[in-house]
Amino acid sequence: MKTERAKEILLQLLKIPSPSGQEDRLMLHIMEFLHRLDYDVKIESDGEIIDLVVNPEAELFYEVHVDTIPIRAEPFVRGNIIYGTGASDIKGGAAAILLMLEELRKEGKDLNVGIVFVSDEELGGRGSALFMERYRPKMAVVLEPTDLEVHIAHAGNIEAYFEVDGKEAHGACPESGVNAIEETYKMLEELKKLEPFKAKGEFFDPHIGIQELVCENPVYLIPALCKGRLEARLLPEQEVEDVLDLMDPILDEYTKSYEYTEIWDGYRLEPDEEIVQLAKKAMEKTGLDEFGGMRSWTDAINFMYNGTRTIVFGPGNLDISHTKFERIDVRDVVTASEFLKALNEIYGGSEPKE
Repeated sequence: MKTERAKEILLQLLKIPSPSGQEDRLMLHIMEFLHRLDYDVKIESDGEIIDLVVNPEAELFYEVHVDTIPIRAEPFVRGNIIYGTGASDIKGGAAAILLMLEELRKEGKDLNVGIVFVSDEELGGRGSALFMERYRPKMAVVLEPTDLEVHIAHAGNIEAYFEVDGKEAHGACPESGVNAIEETYKMLEELKKLEPFKAKGEFFDPHIGIQELVCENPVYLIPALCKGRLEARLLPEQEVEDVLDLMDPILDEYTKSYEYTEIWDGYRLEPDEEIVQLAKKAMEKTGLDEFGGMRSWTDAINFMYNGTRTIVFGPGNLDISHTKFERIDVRDVVTASEFLKALNEIYGGSEPKE
């Protein structure tokens, strides 16, 4: 039964911890899995990063990262639901690919697409960058948790670390000091008023917020310094440089210092593009019907920046990924595998392209 086999494959992946920088054991497990199926595996490495490539000459690639955030929850099973760090992001997607490859061998069918398992997505995206330095496929499917939606749009992003200073005073004398925490929230309110963050999008809305804030205050004082991290999500059509021009004056006014650490534009694919049309046919074949947009950074950005037309797709839910409650329905892993298999067959010509 496919569901039980998918469960076995995913649990094997989850039982091998693979936080970013510690992917070696899991890569070895995947390589051995592929060798048992008699697939040739090419190892790409720069001495630090490891990628595994199957069918390197292909023009359509399936890409999935095998690293996770540091382990927050150990794997366990409750019926068809599998819990654990990486279950949703994105070892469920890796399991879907492995299940597809196993099914193709059993059925004696060809692998028409390329497969790449990459490292370091959660930290710096160096695995996909290394792959794109050495390969330039025409199209790609990047596996990420999308709730089985095919994402044809991708958010842009701005990340900034900042320091906001104030003025120390005794905690009972707020009128004599300047509260750095309050100044930080004033800054955030000003940023939220900017026109780009009041826009509406088709798949998601833009957003700006504080995701880290440290204000040490070991004695009873009005806090004089806050350090933190801002994250801004942009619509695919919003230009990052235009938004930065609006943010800079506010950050100049409120912060002691700030540094942009991540900046990228989003994108949206057109309905008539080949990868979208191929995906649509595979969706029809497997009963999927939802298009969407990816809200988080993914390796798709590295692919698109290098000219590879890329959709994002996978089992799992982005909202609960990275949380202590991360989990996935193994039946969605099977559905994802069936979609990938259908796309492989359509692309290879065993299904009519019309």
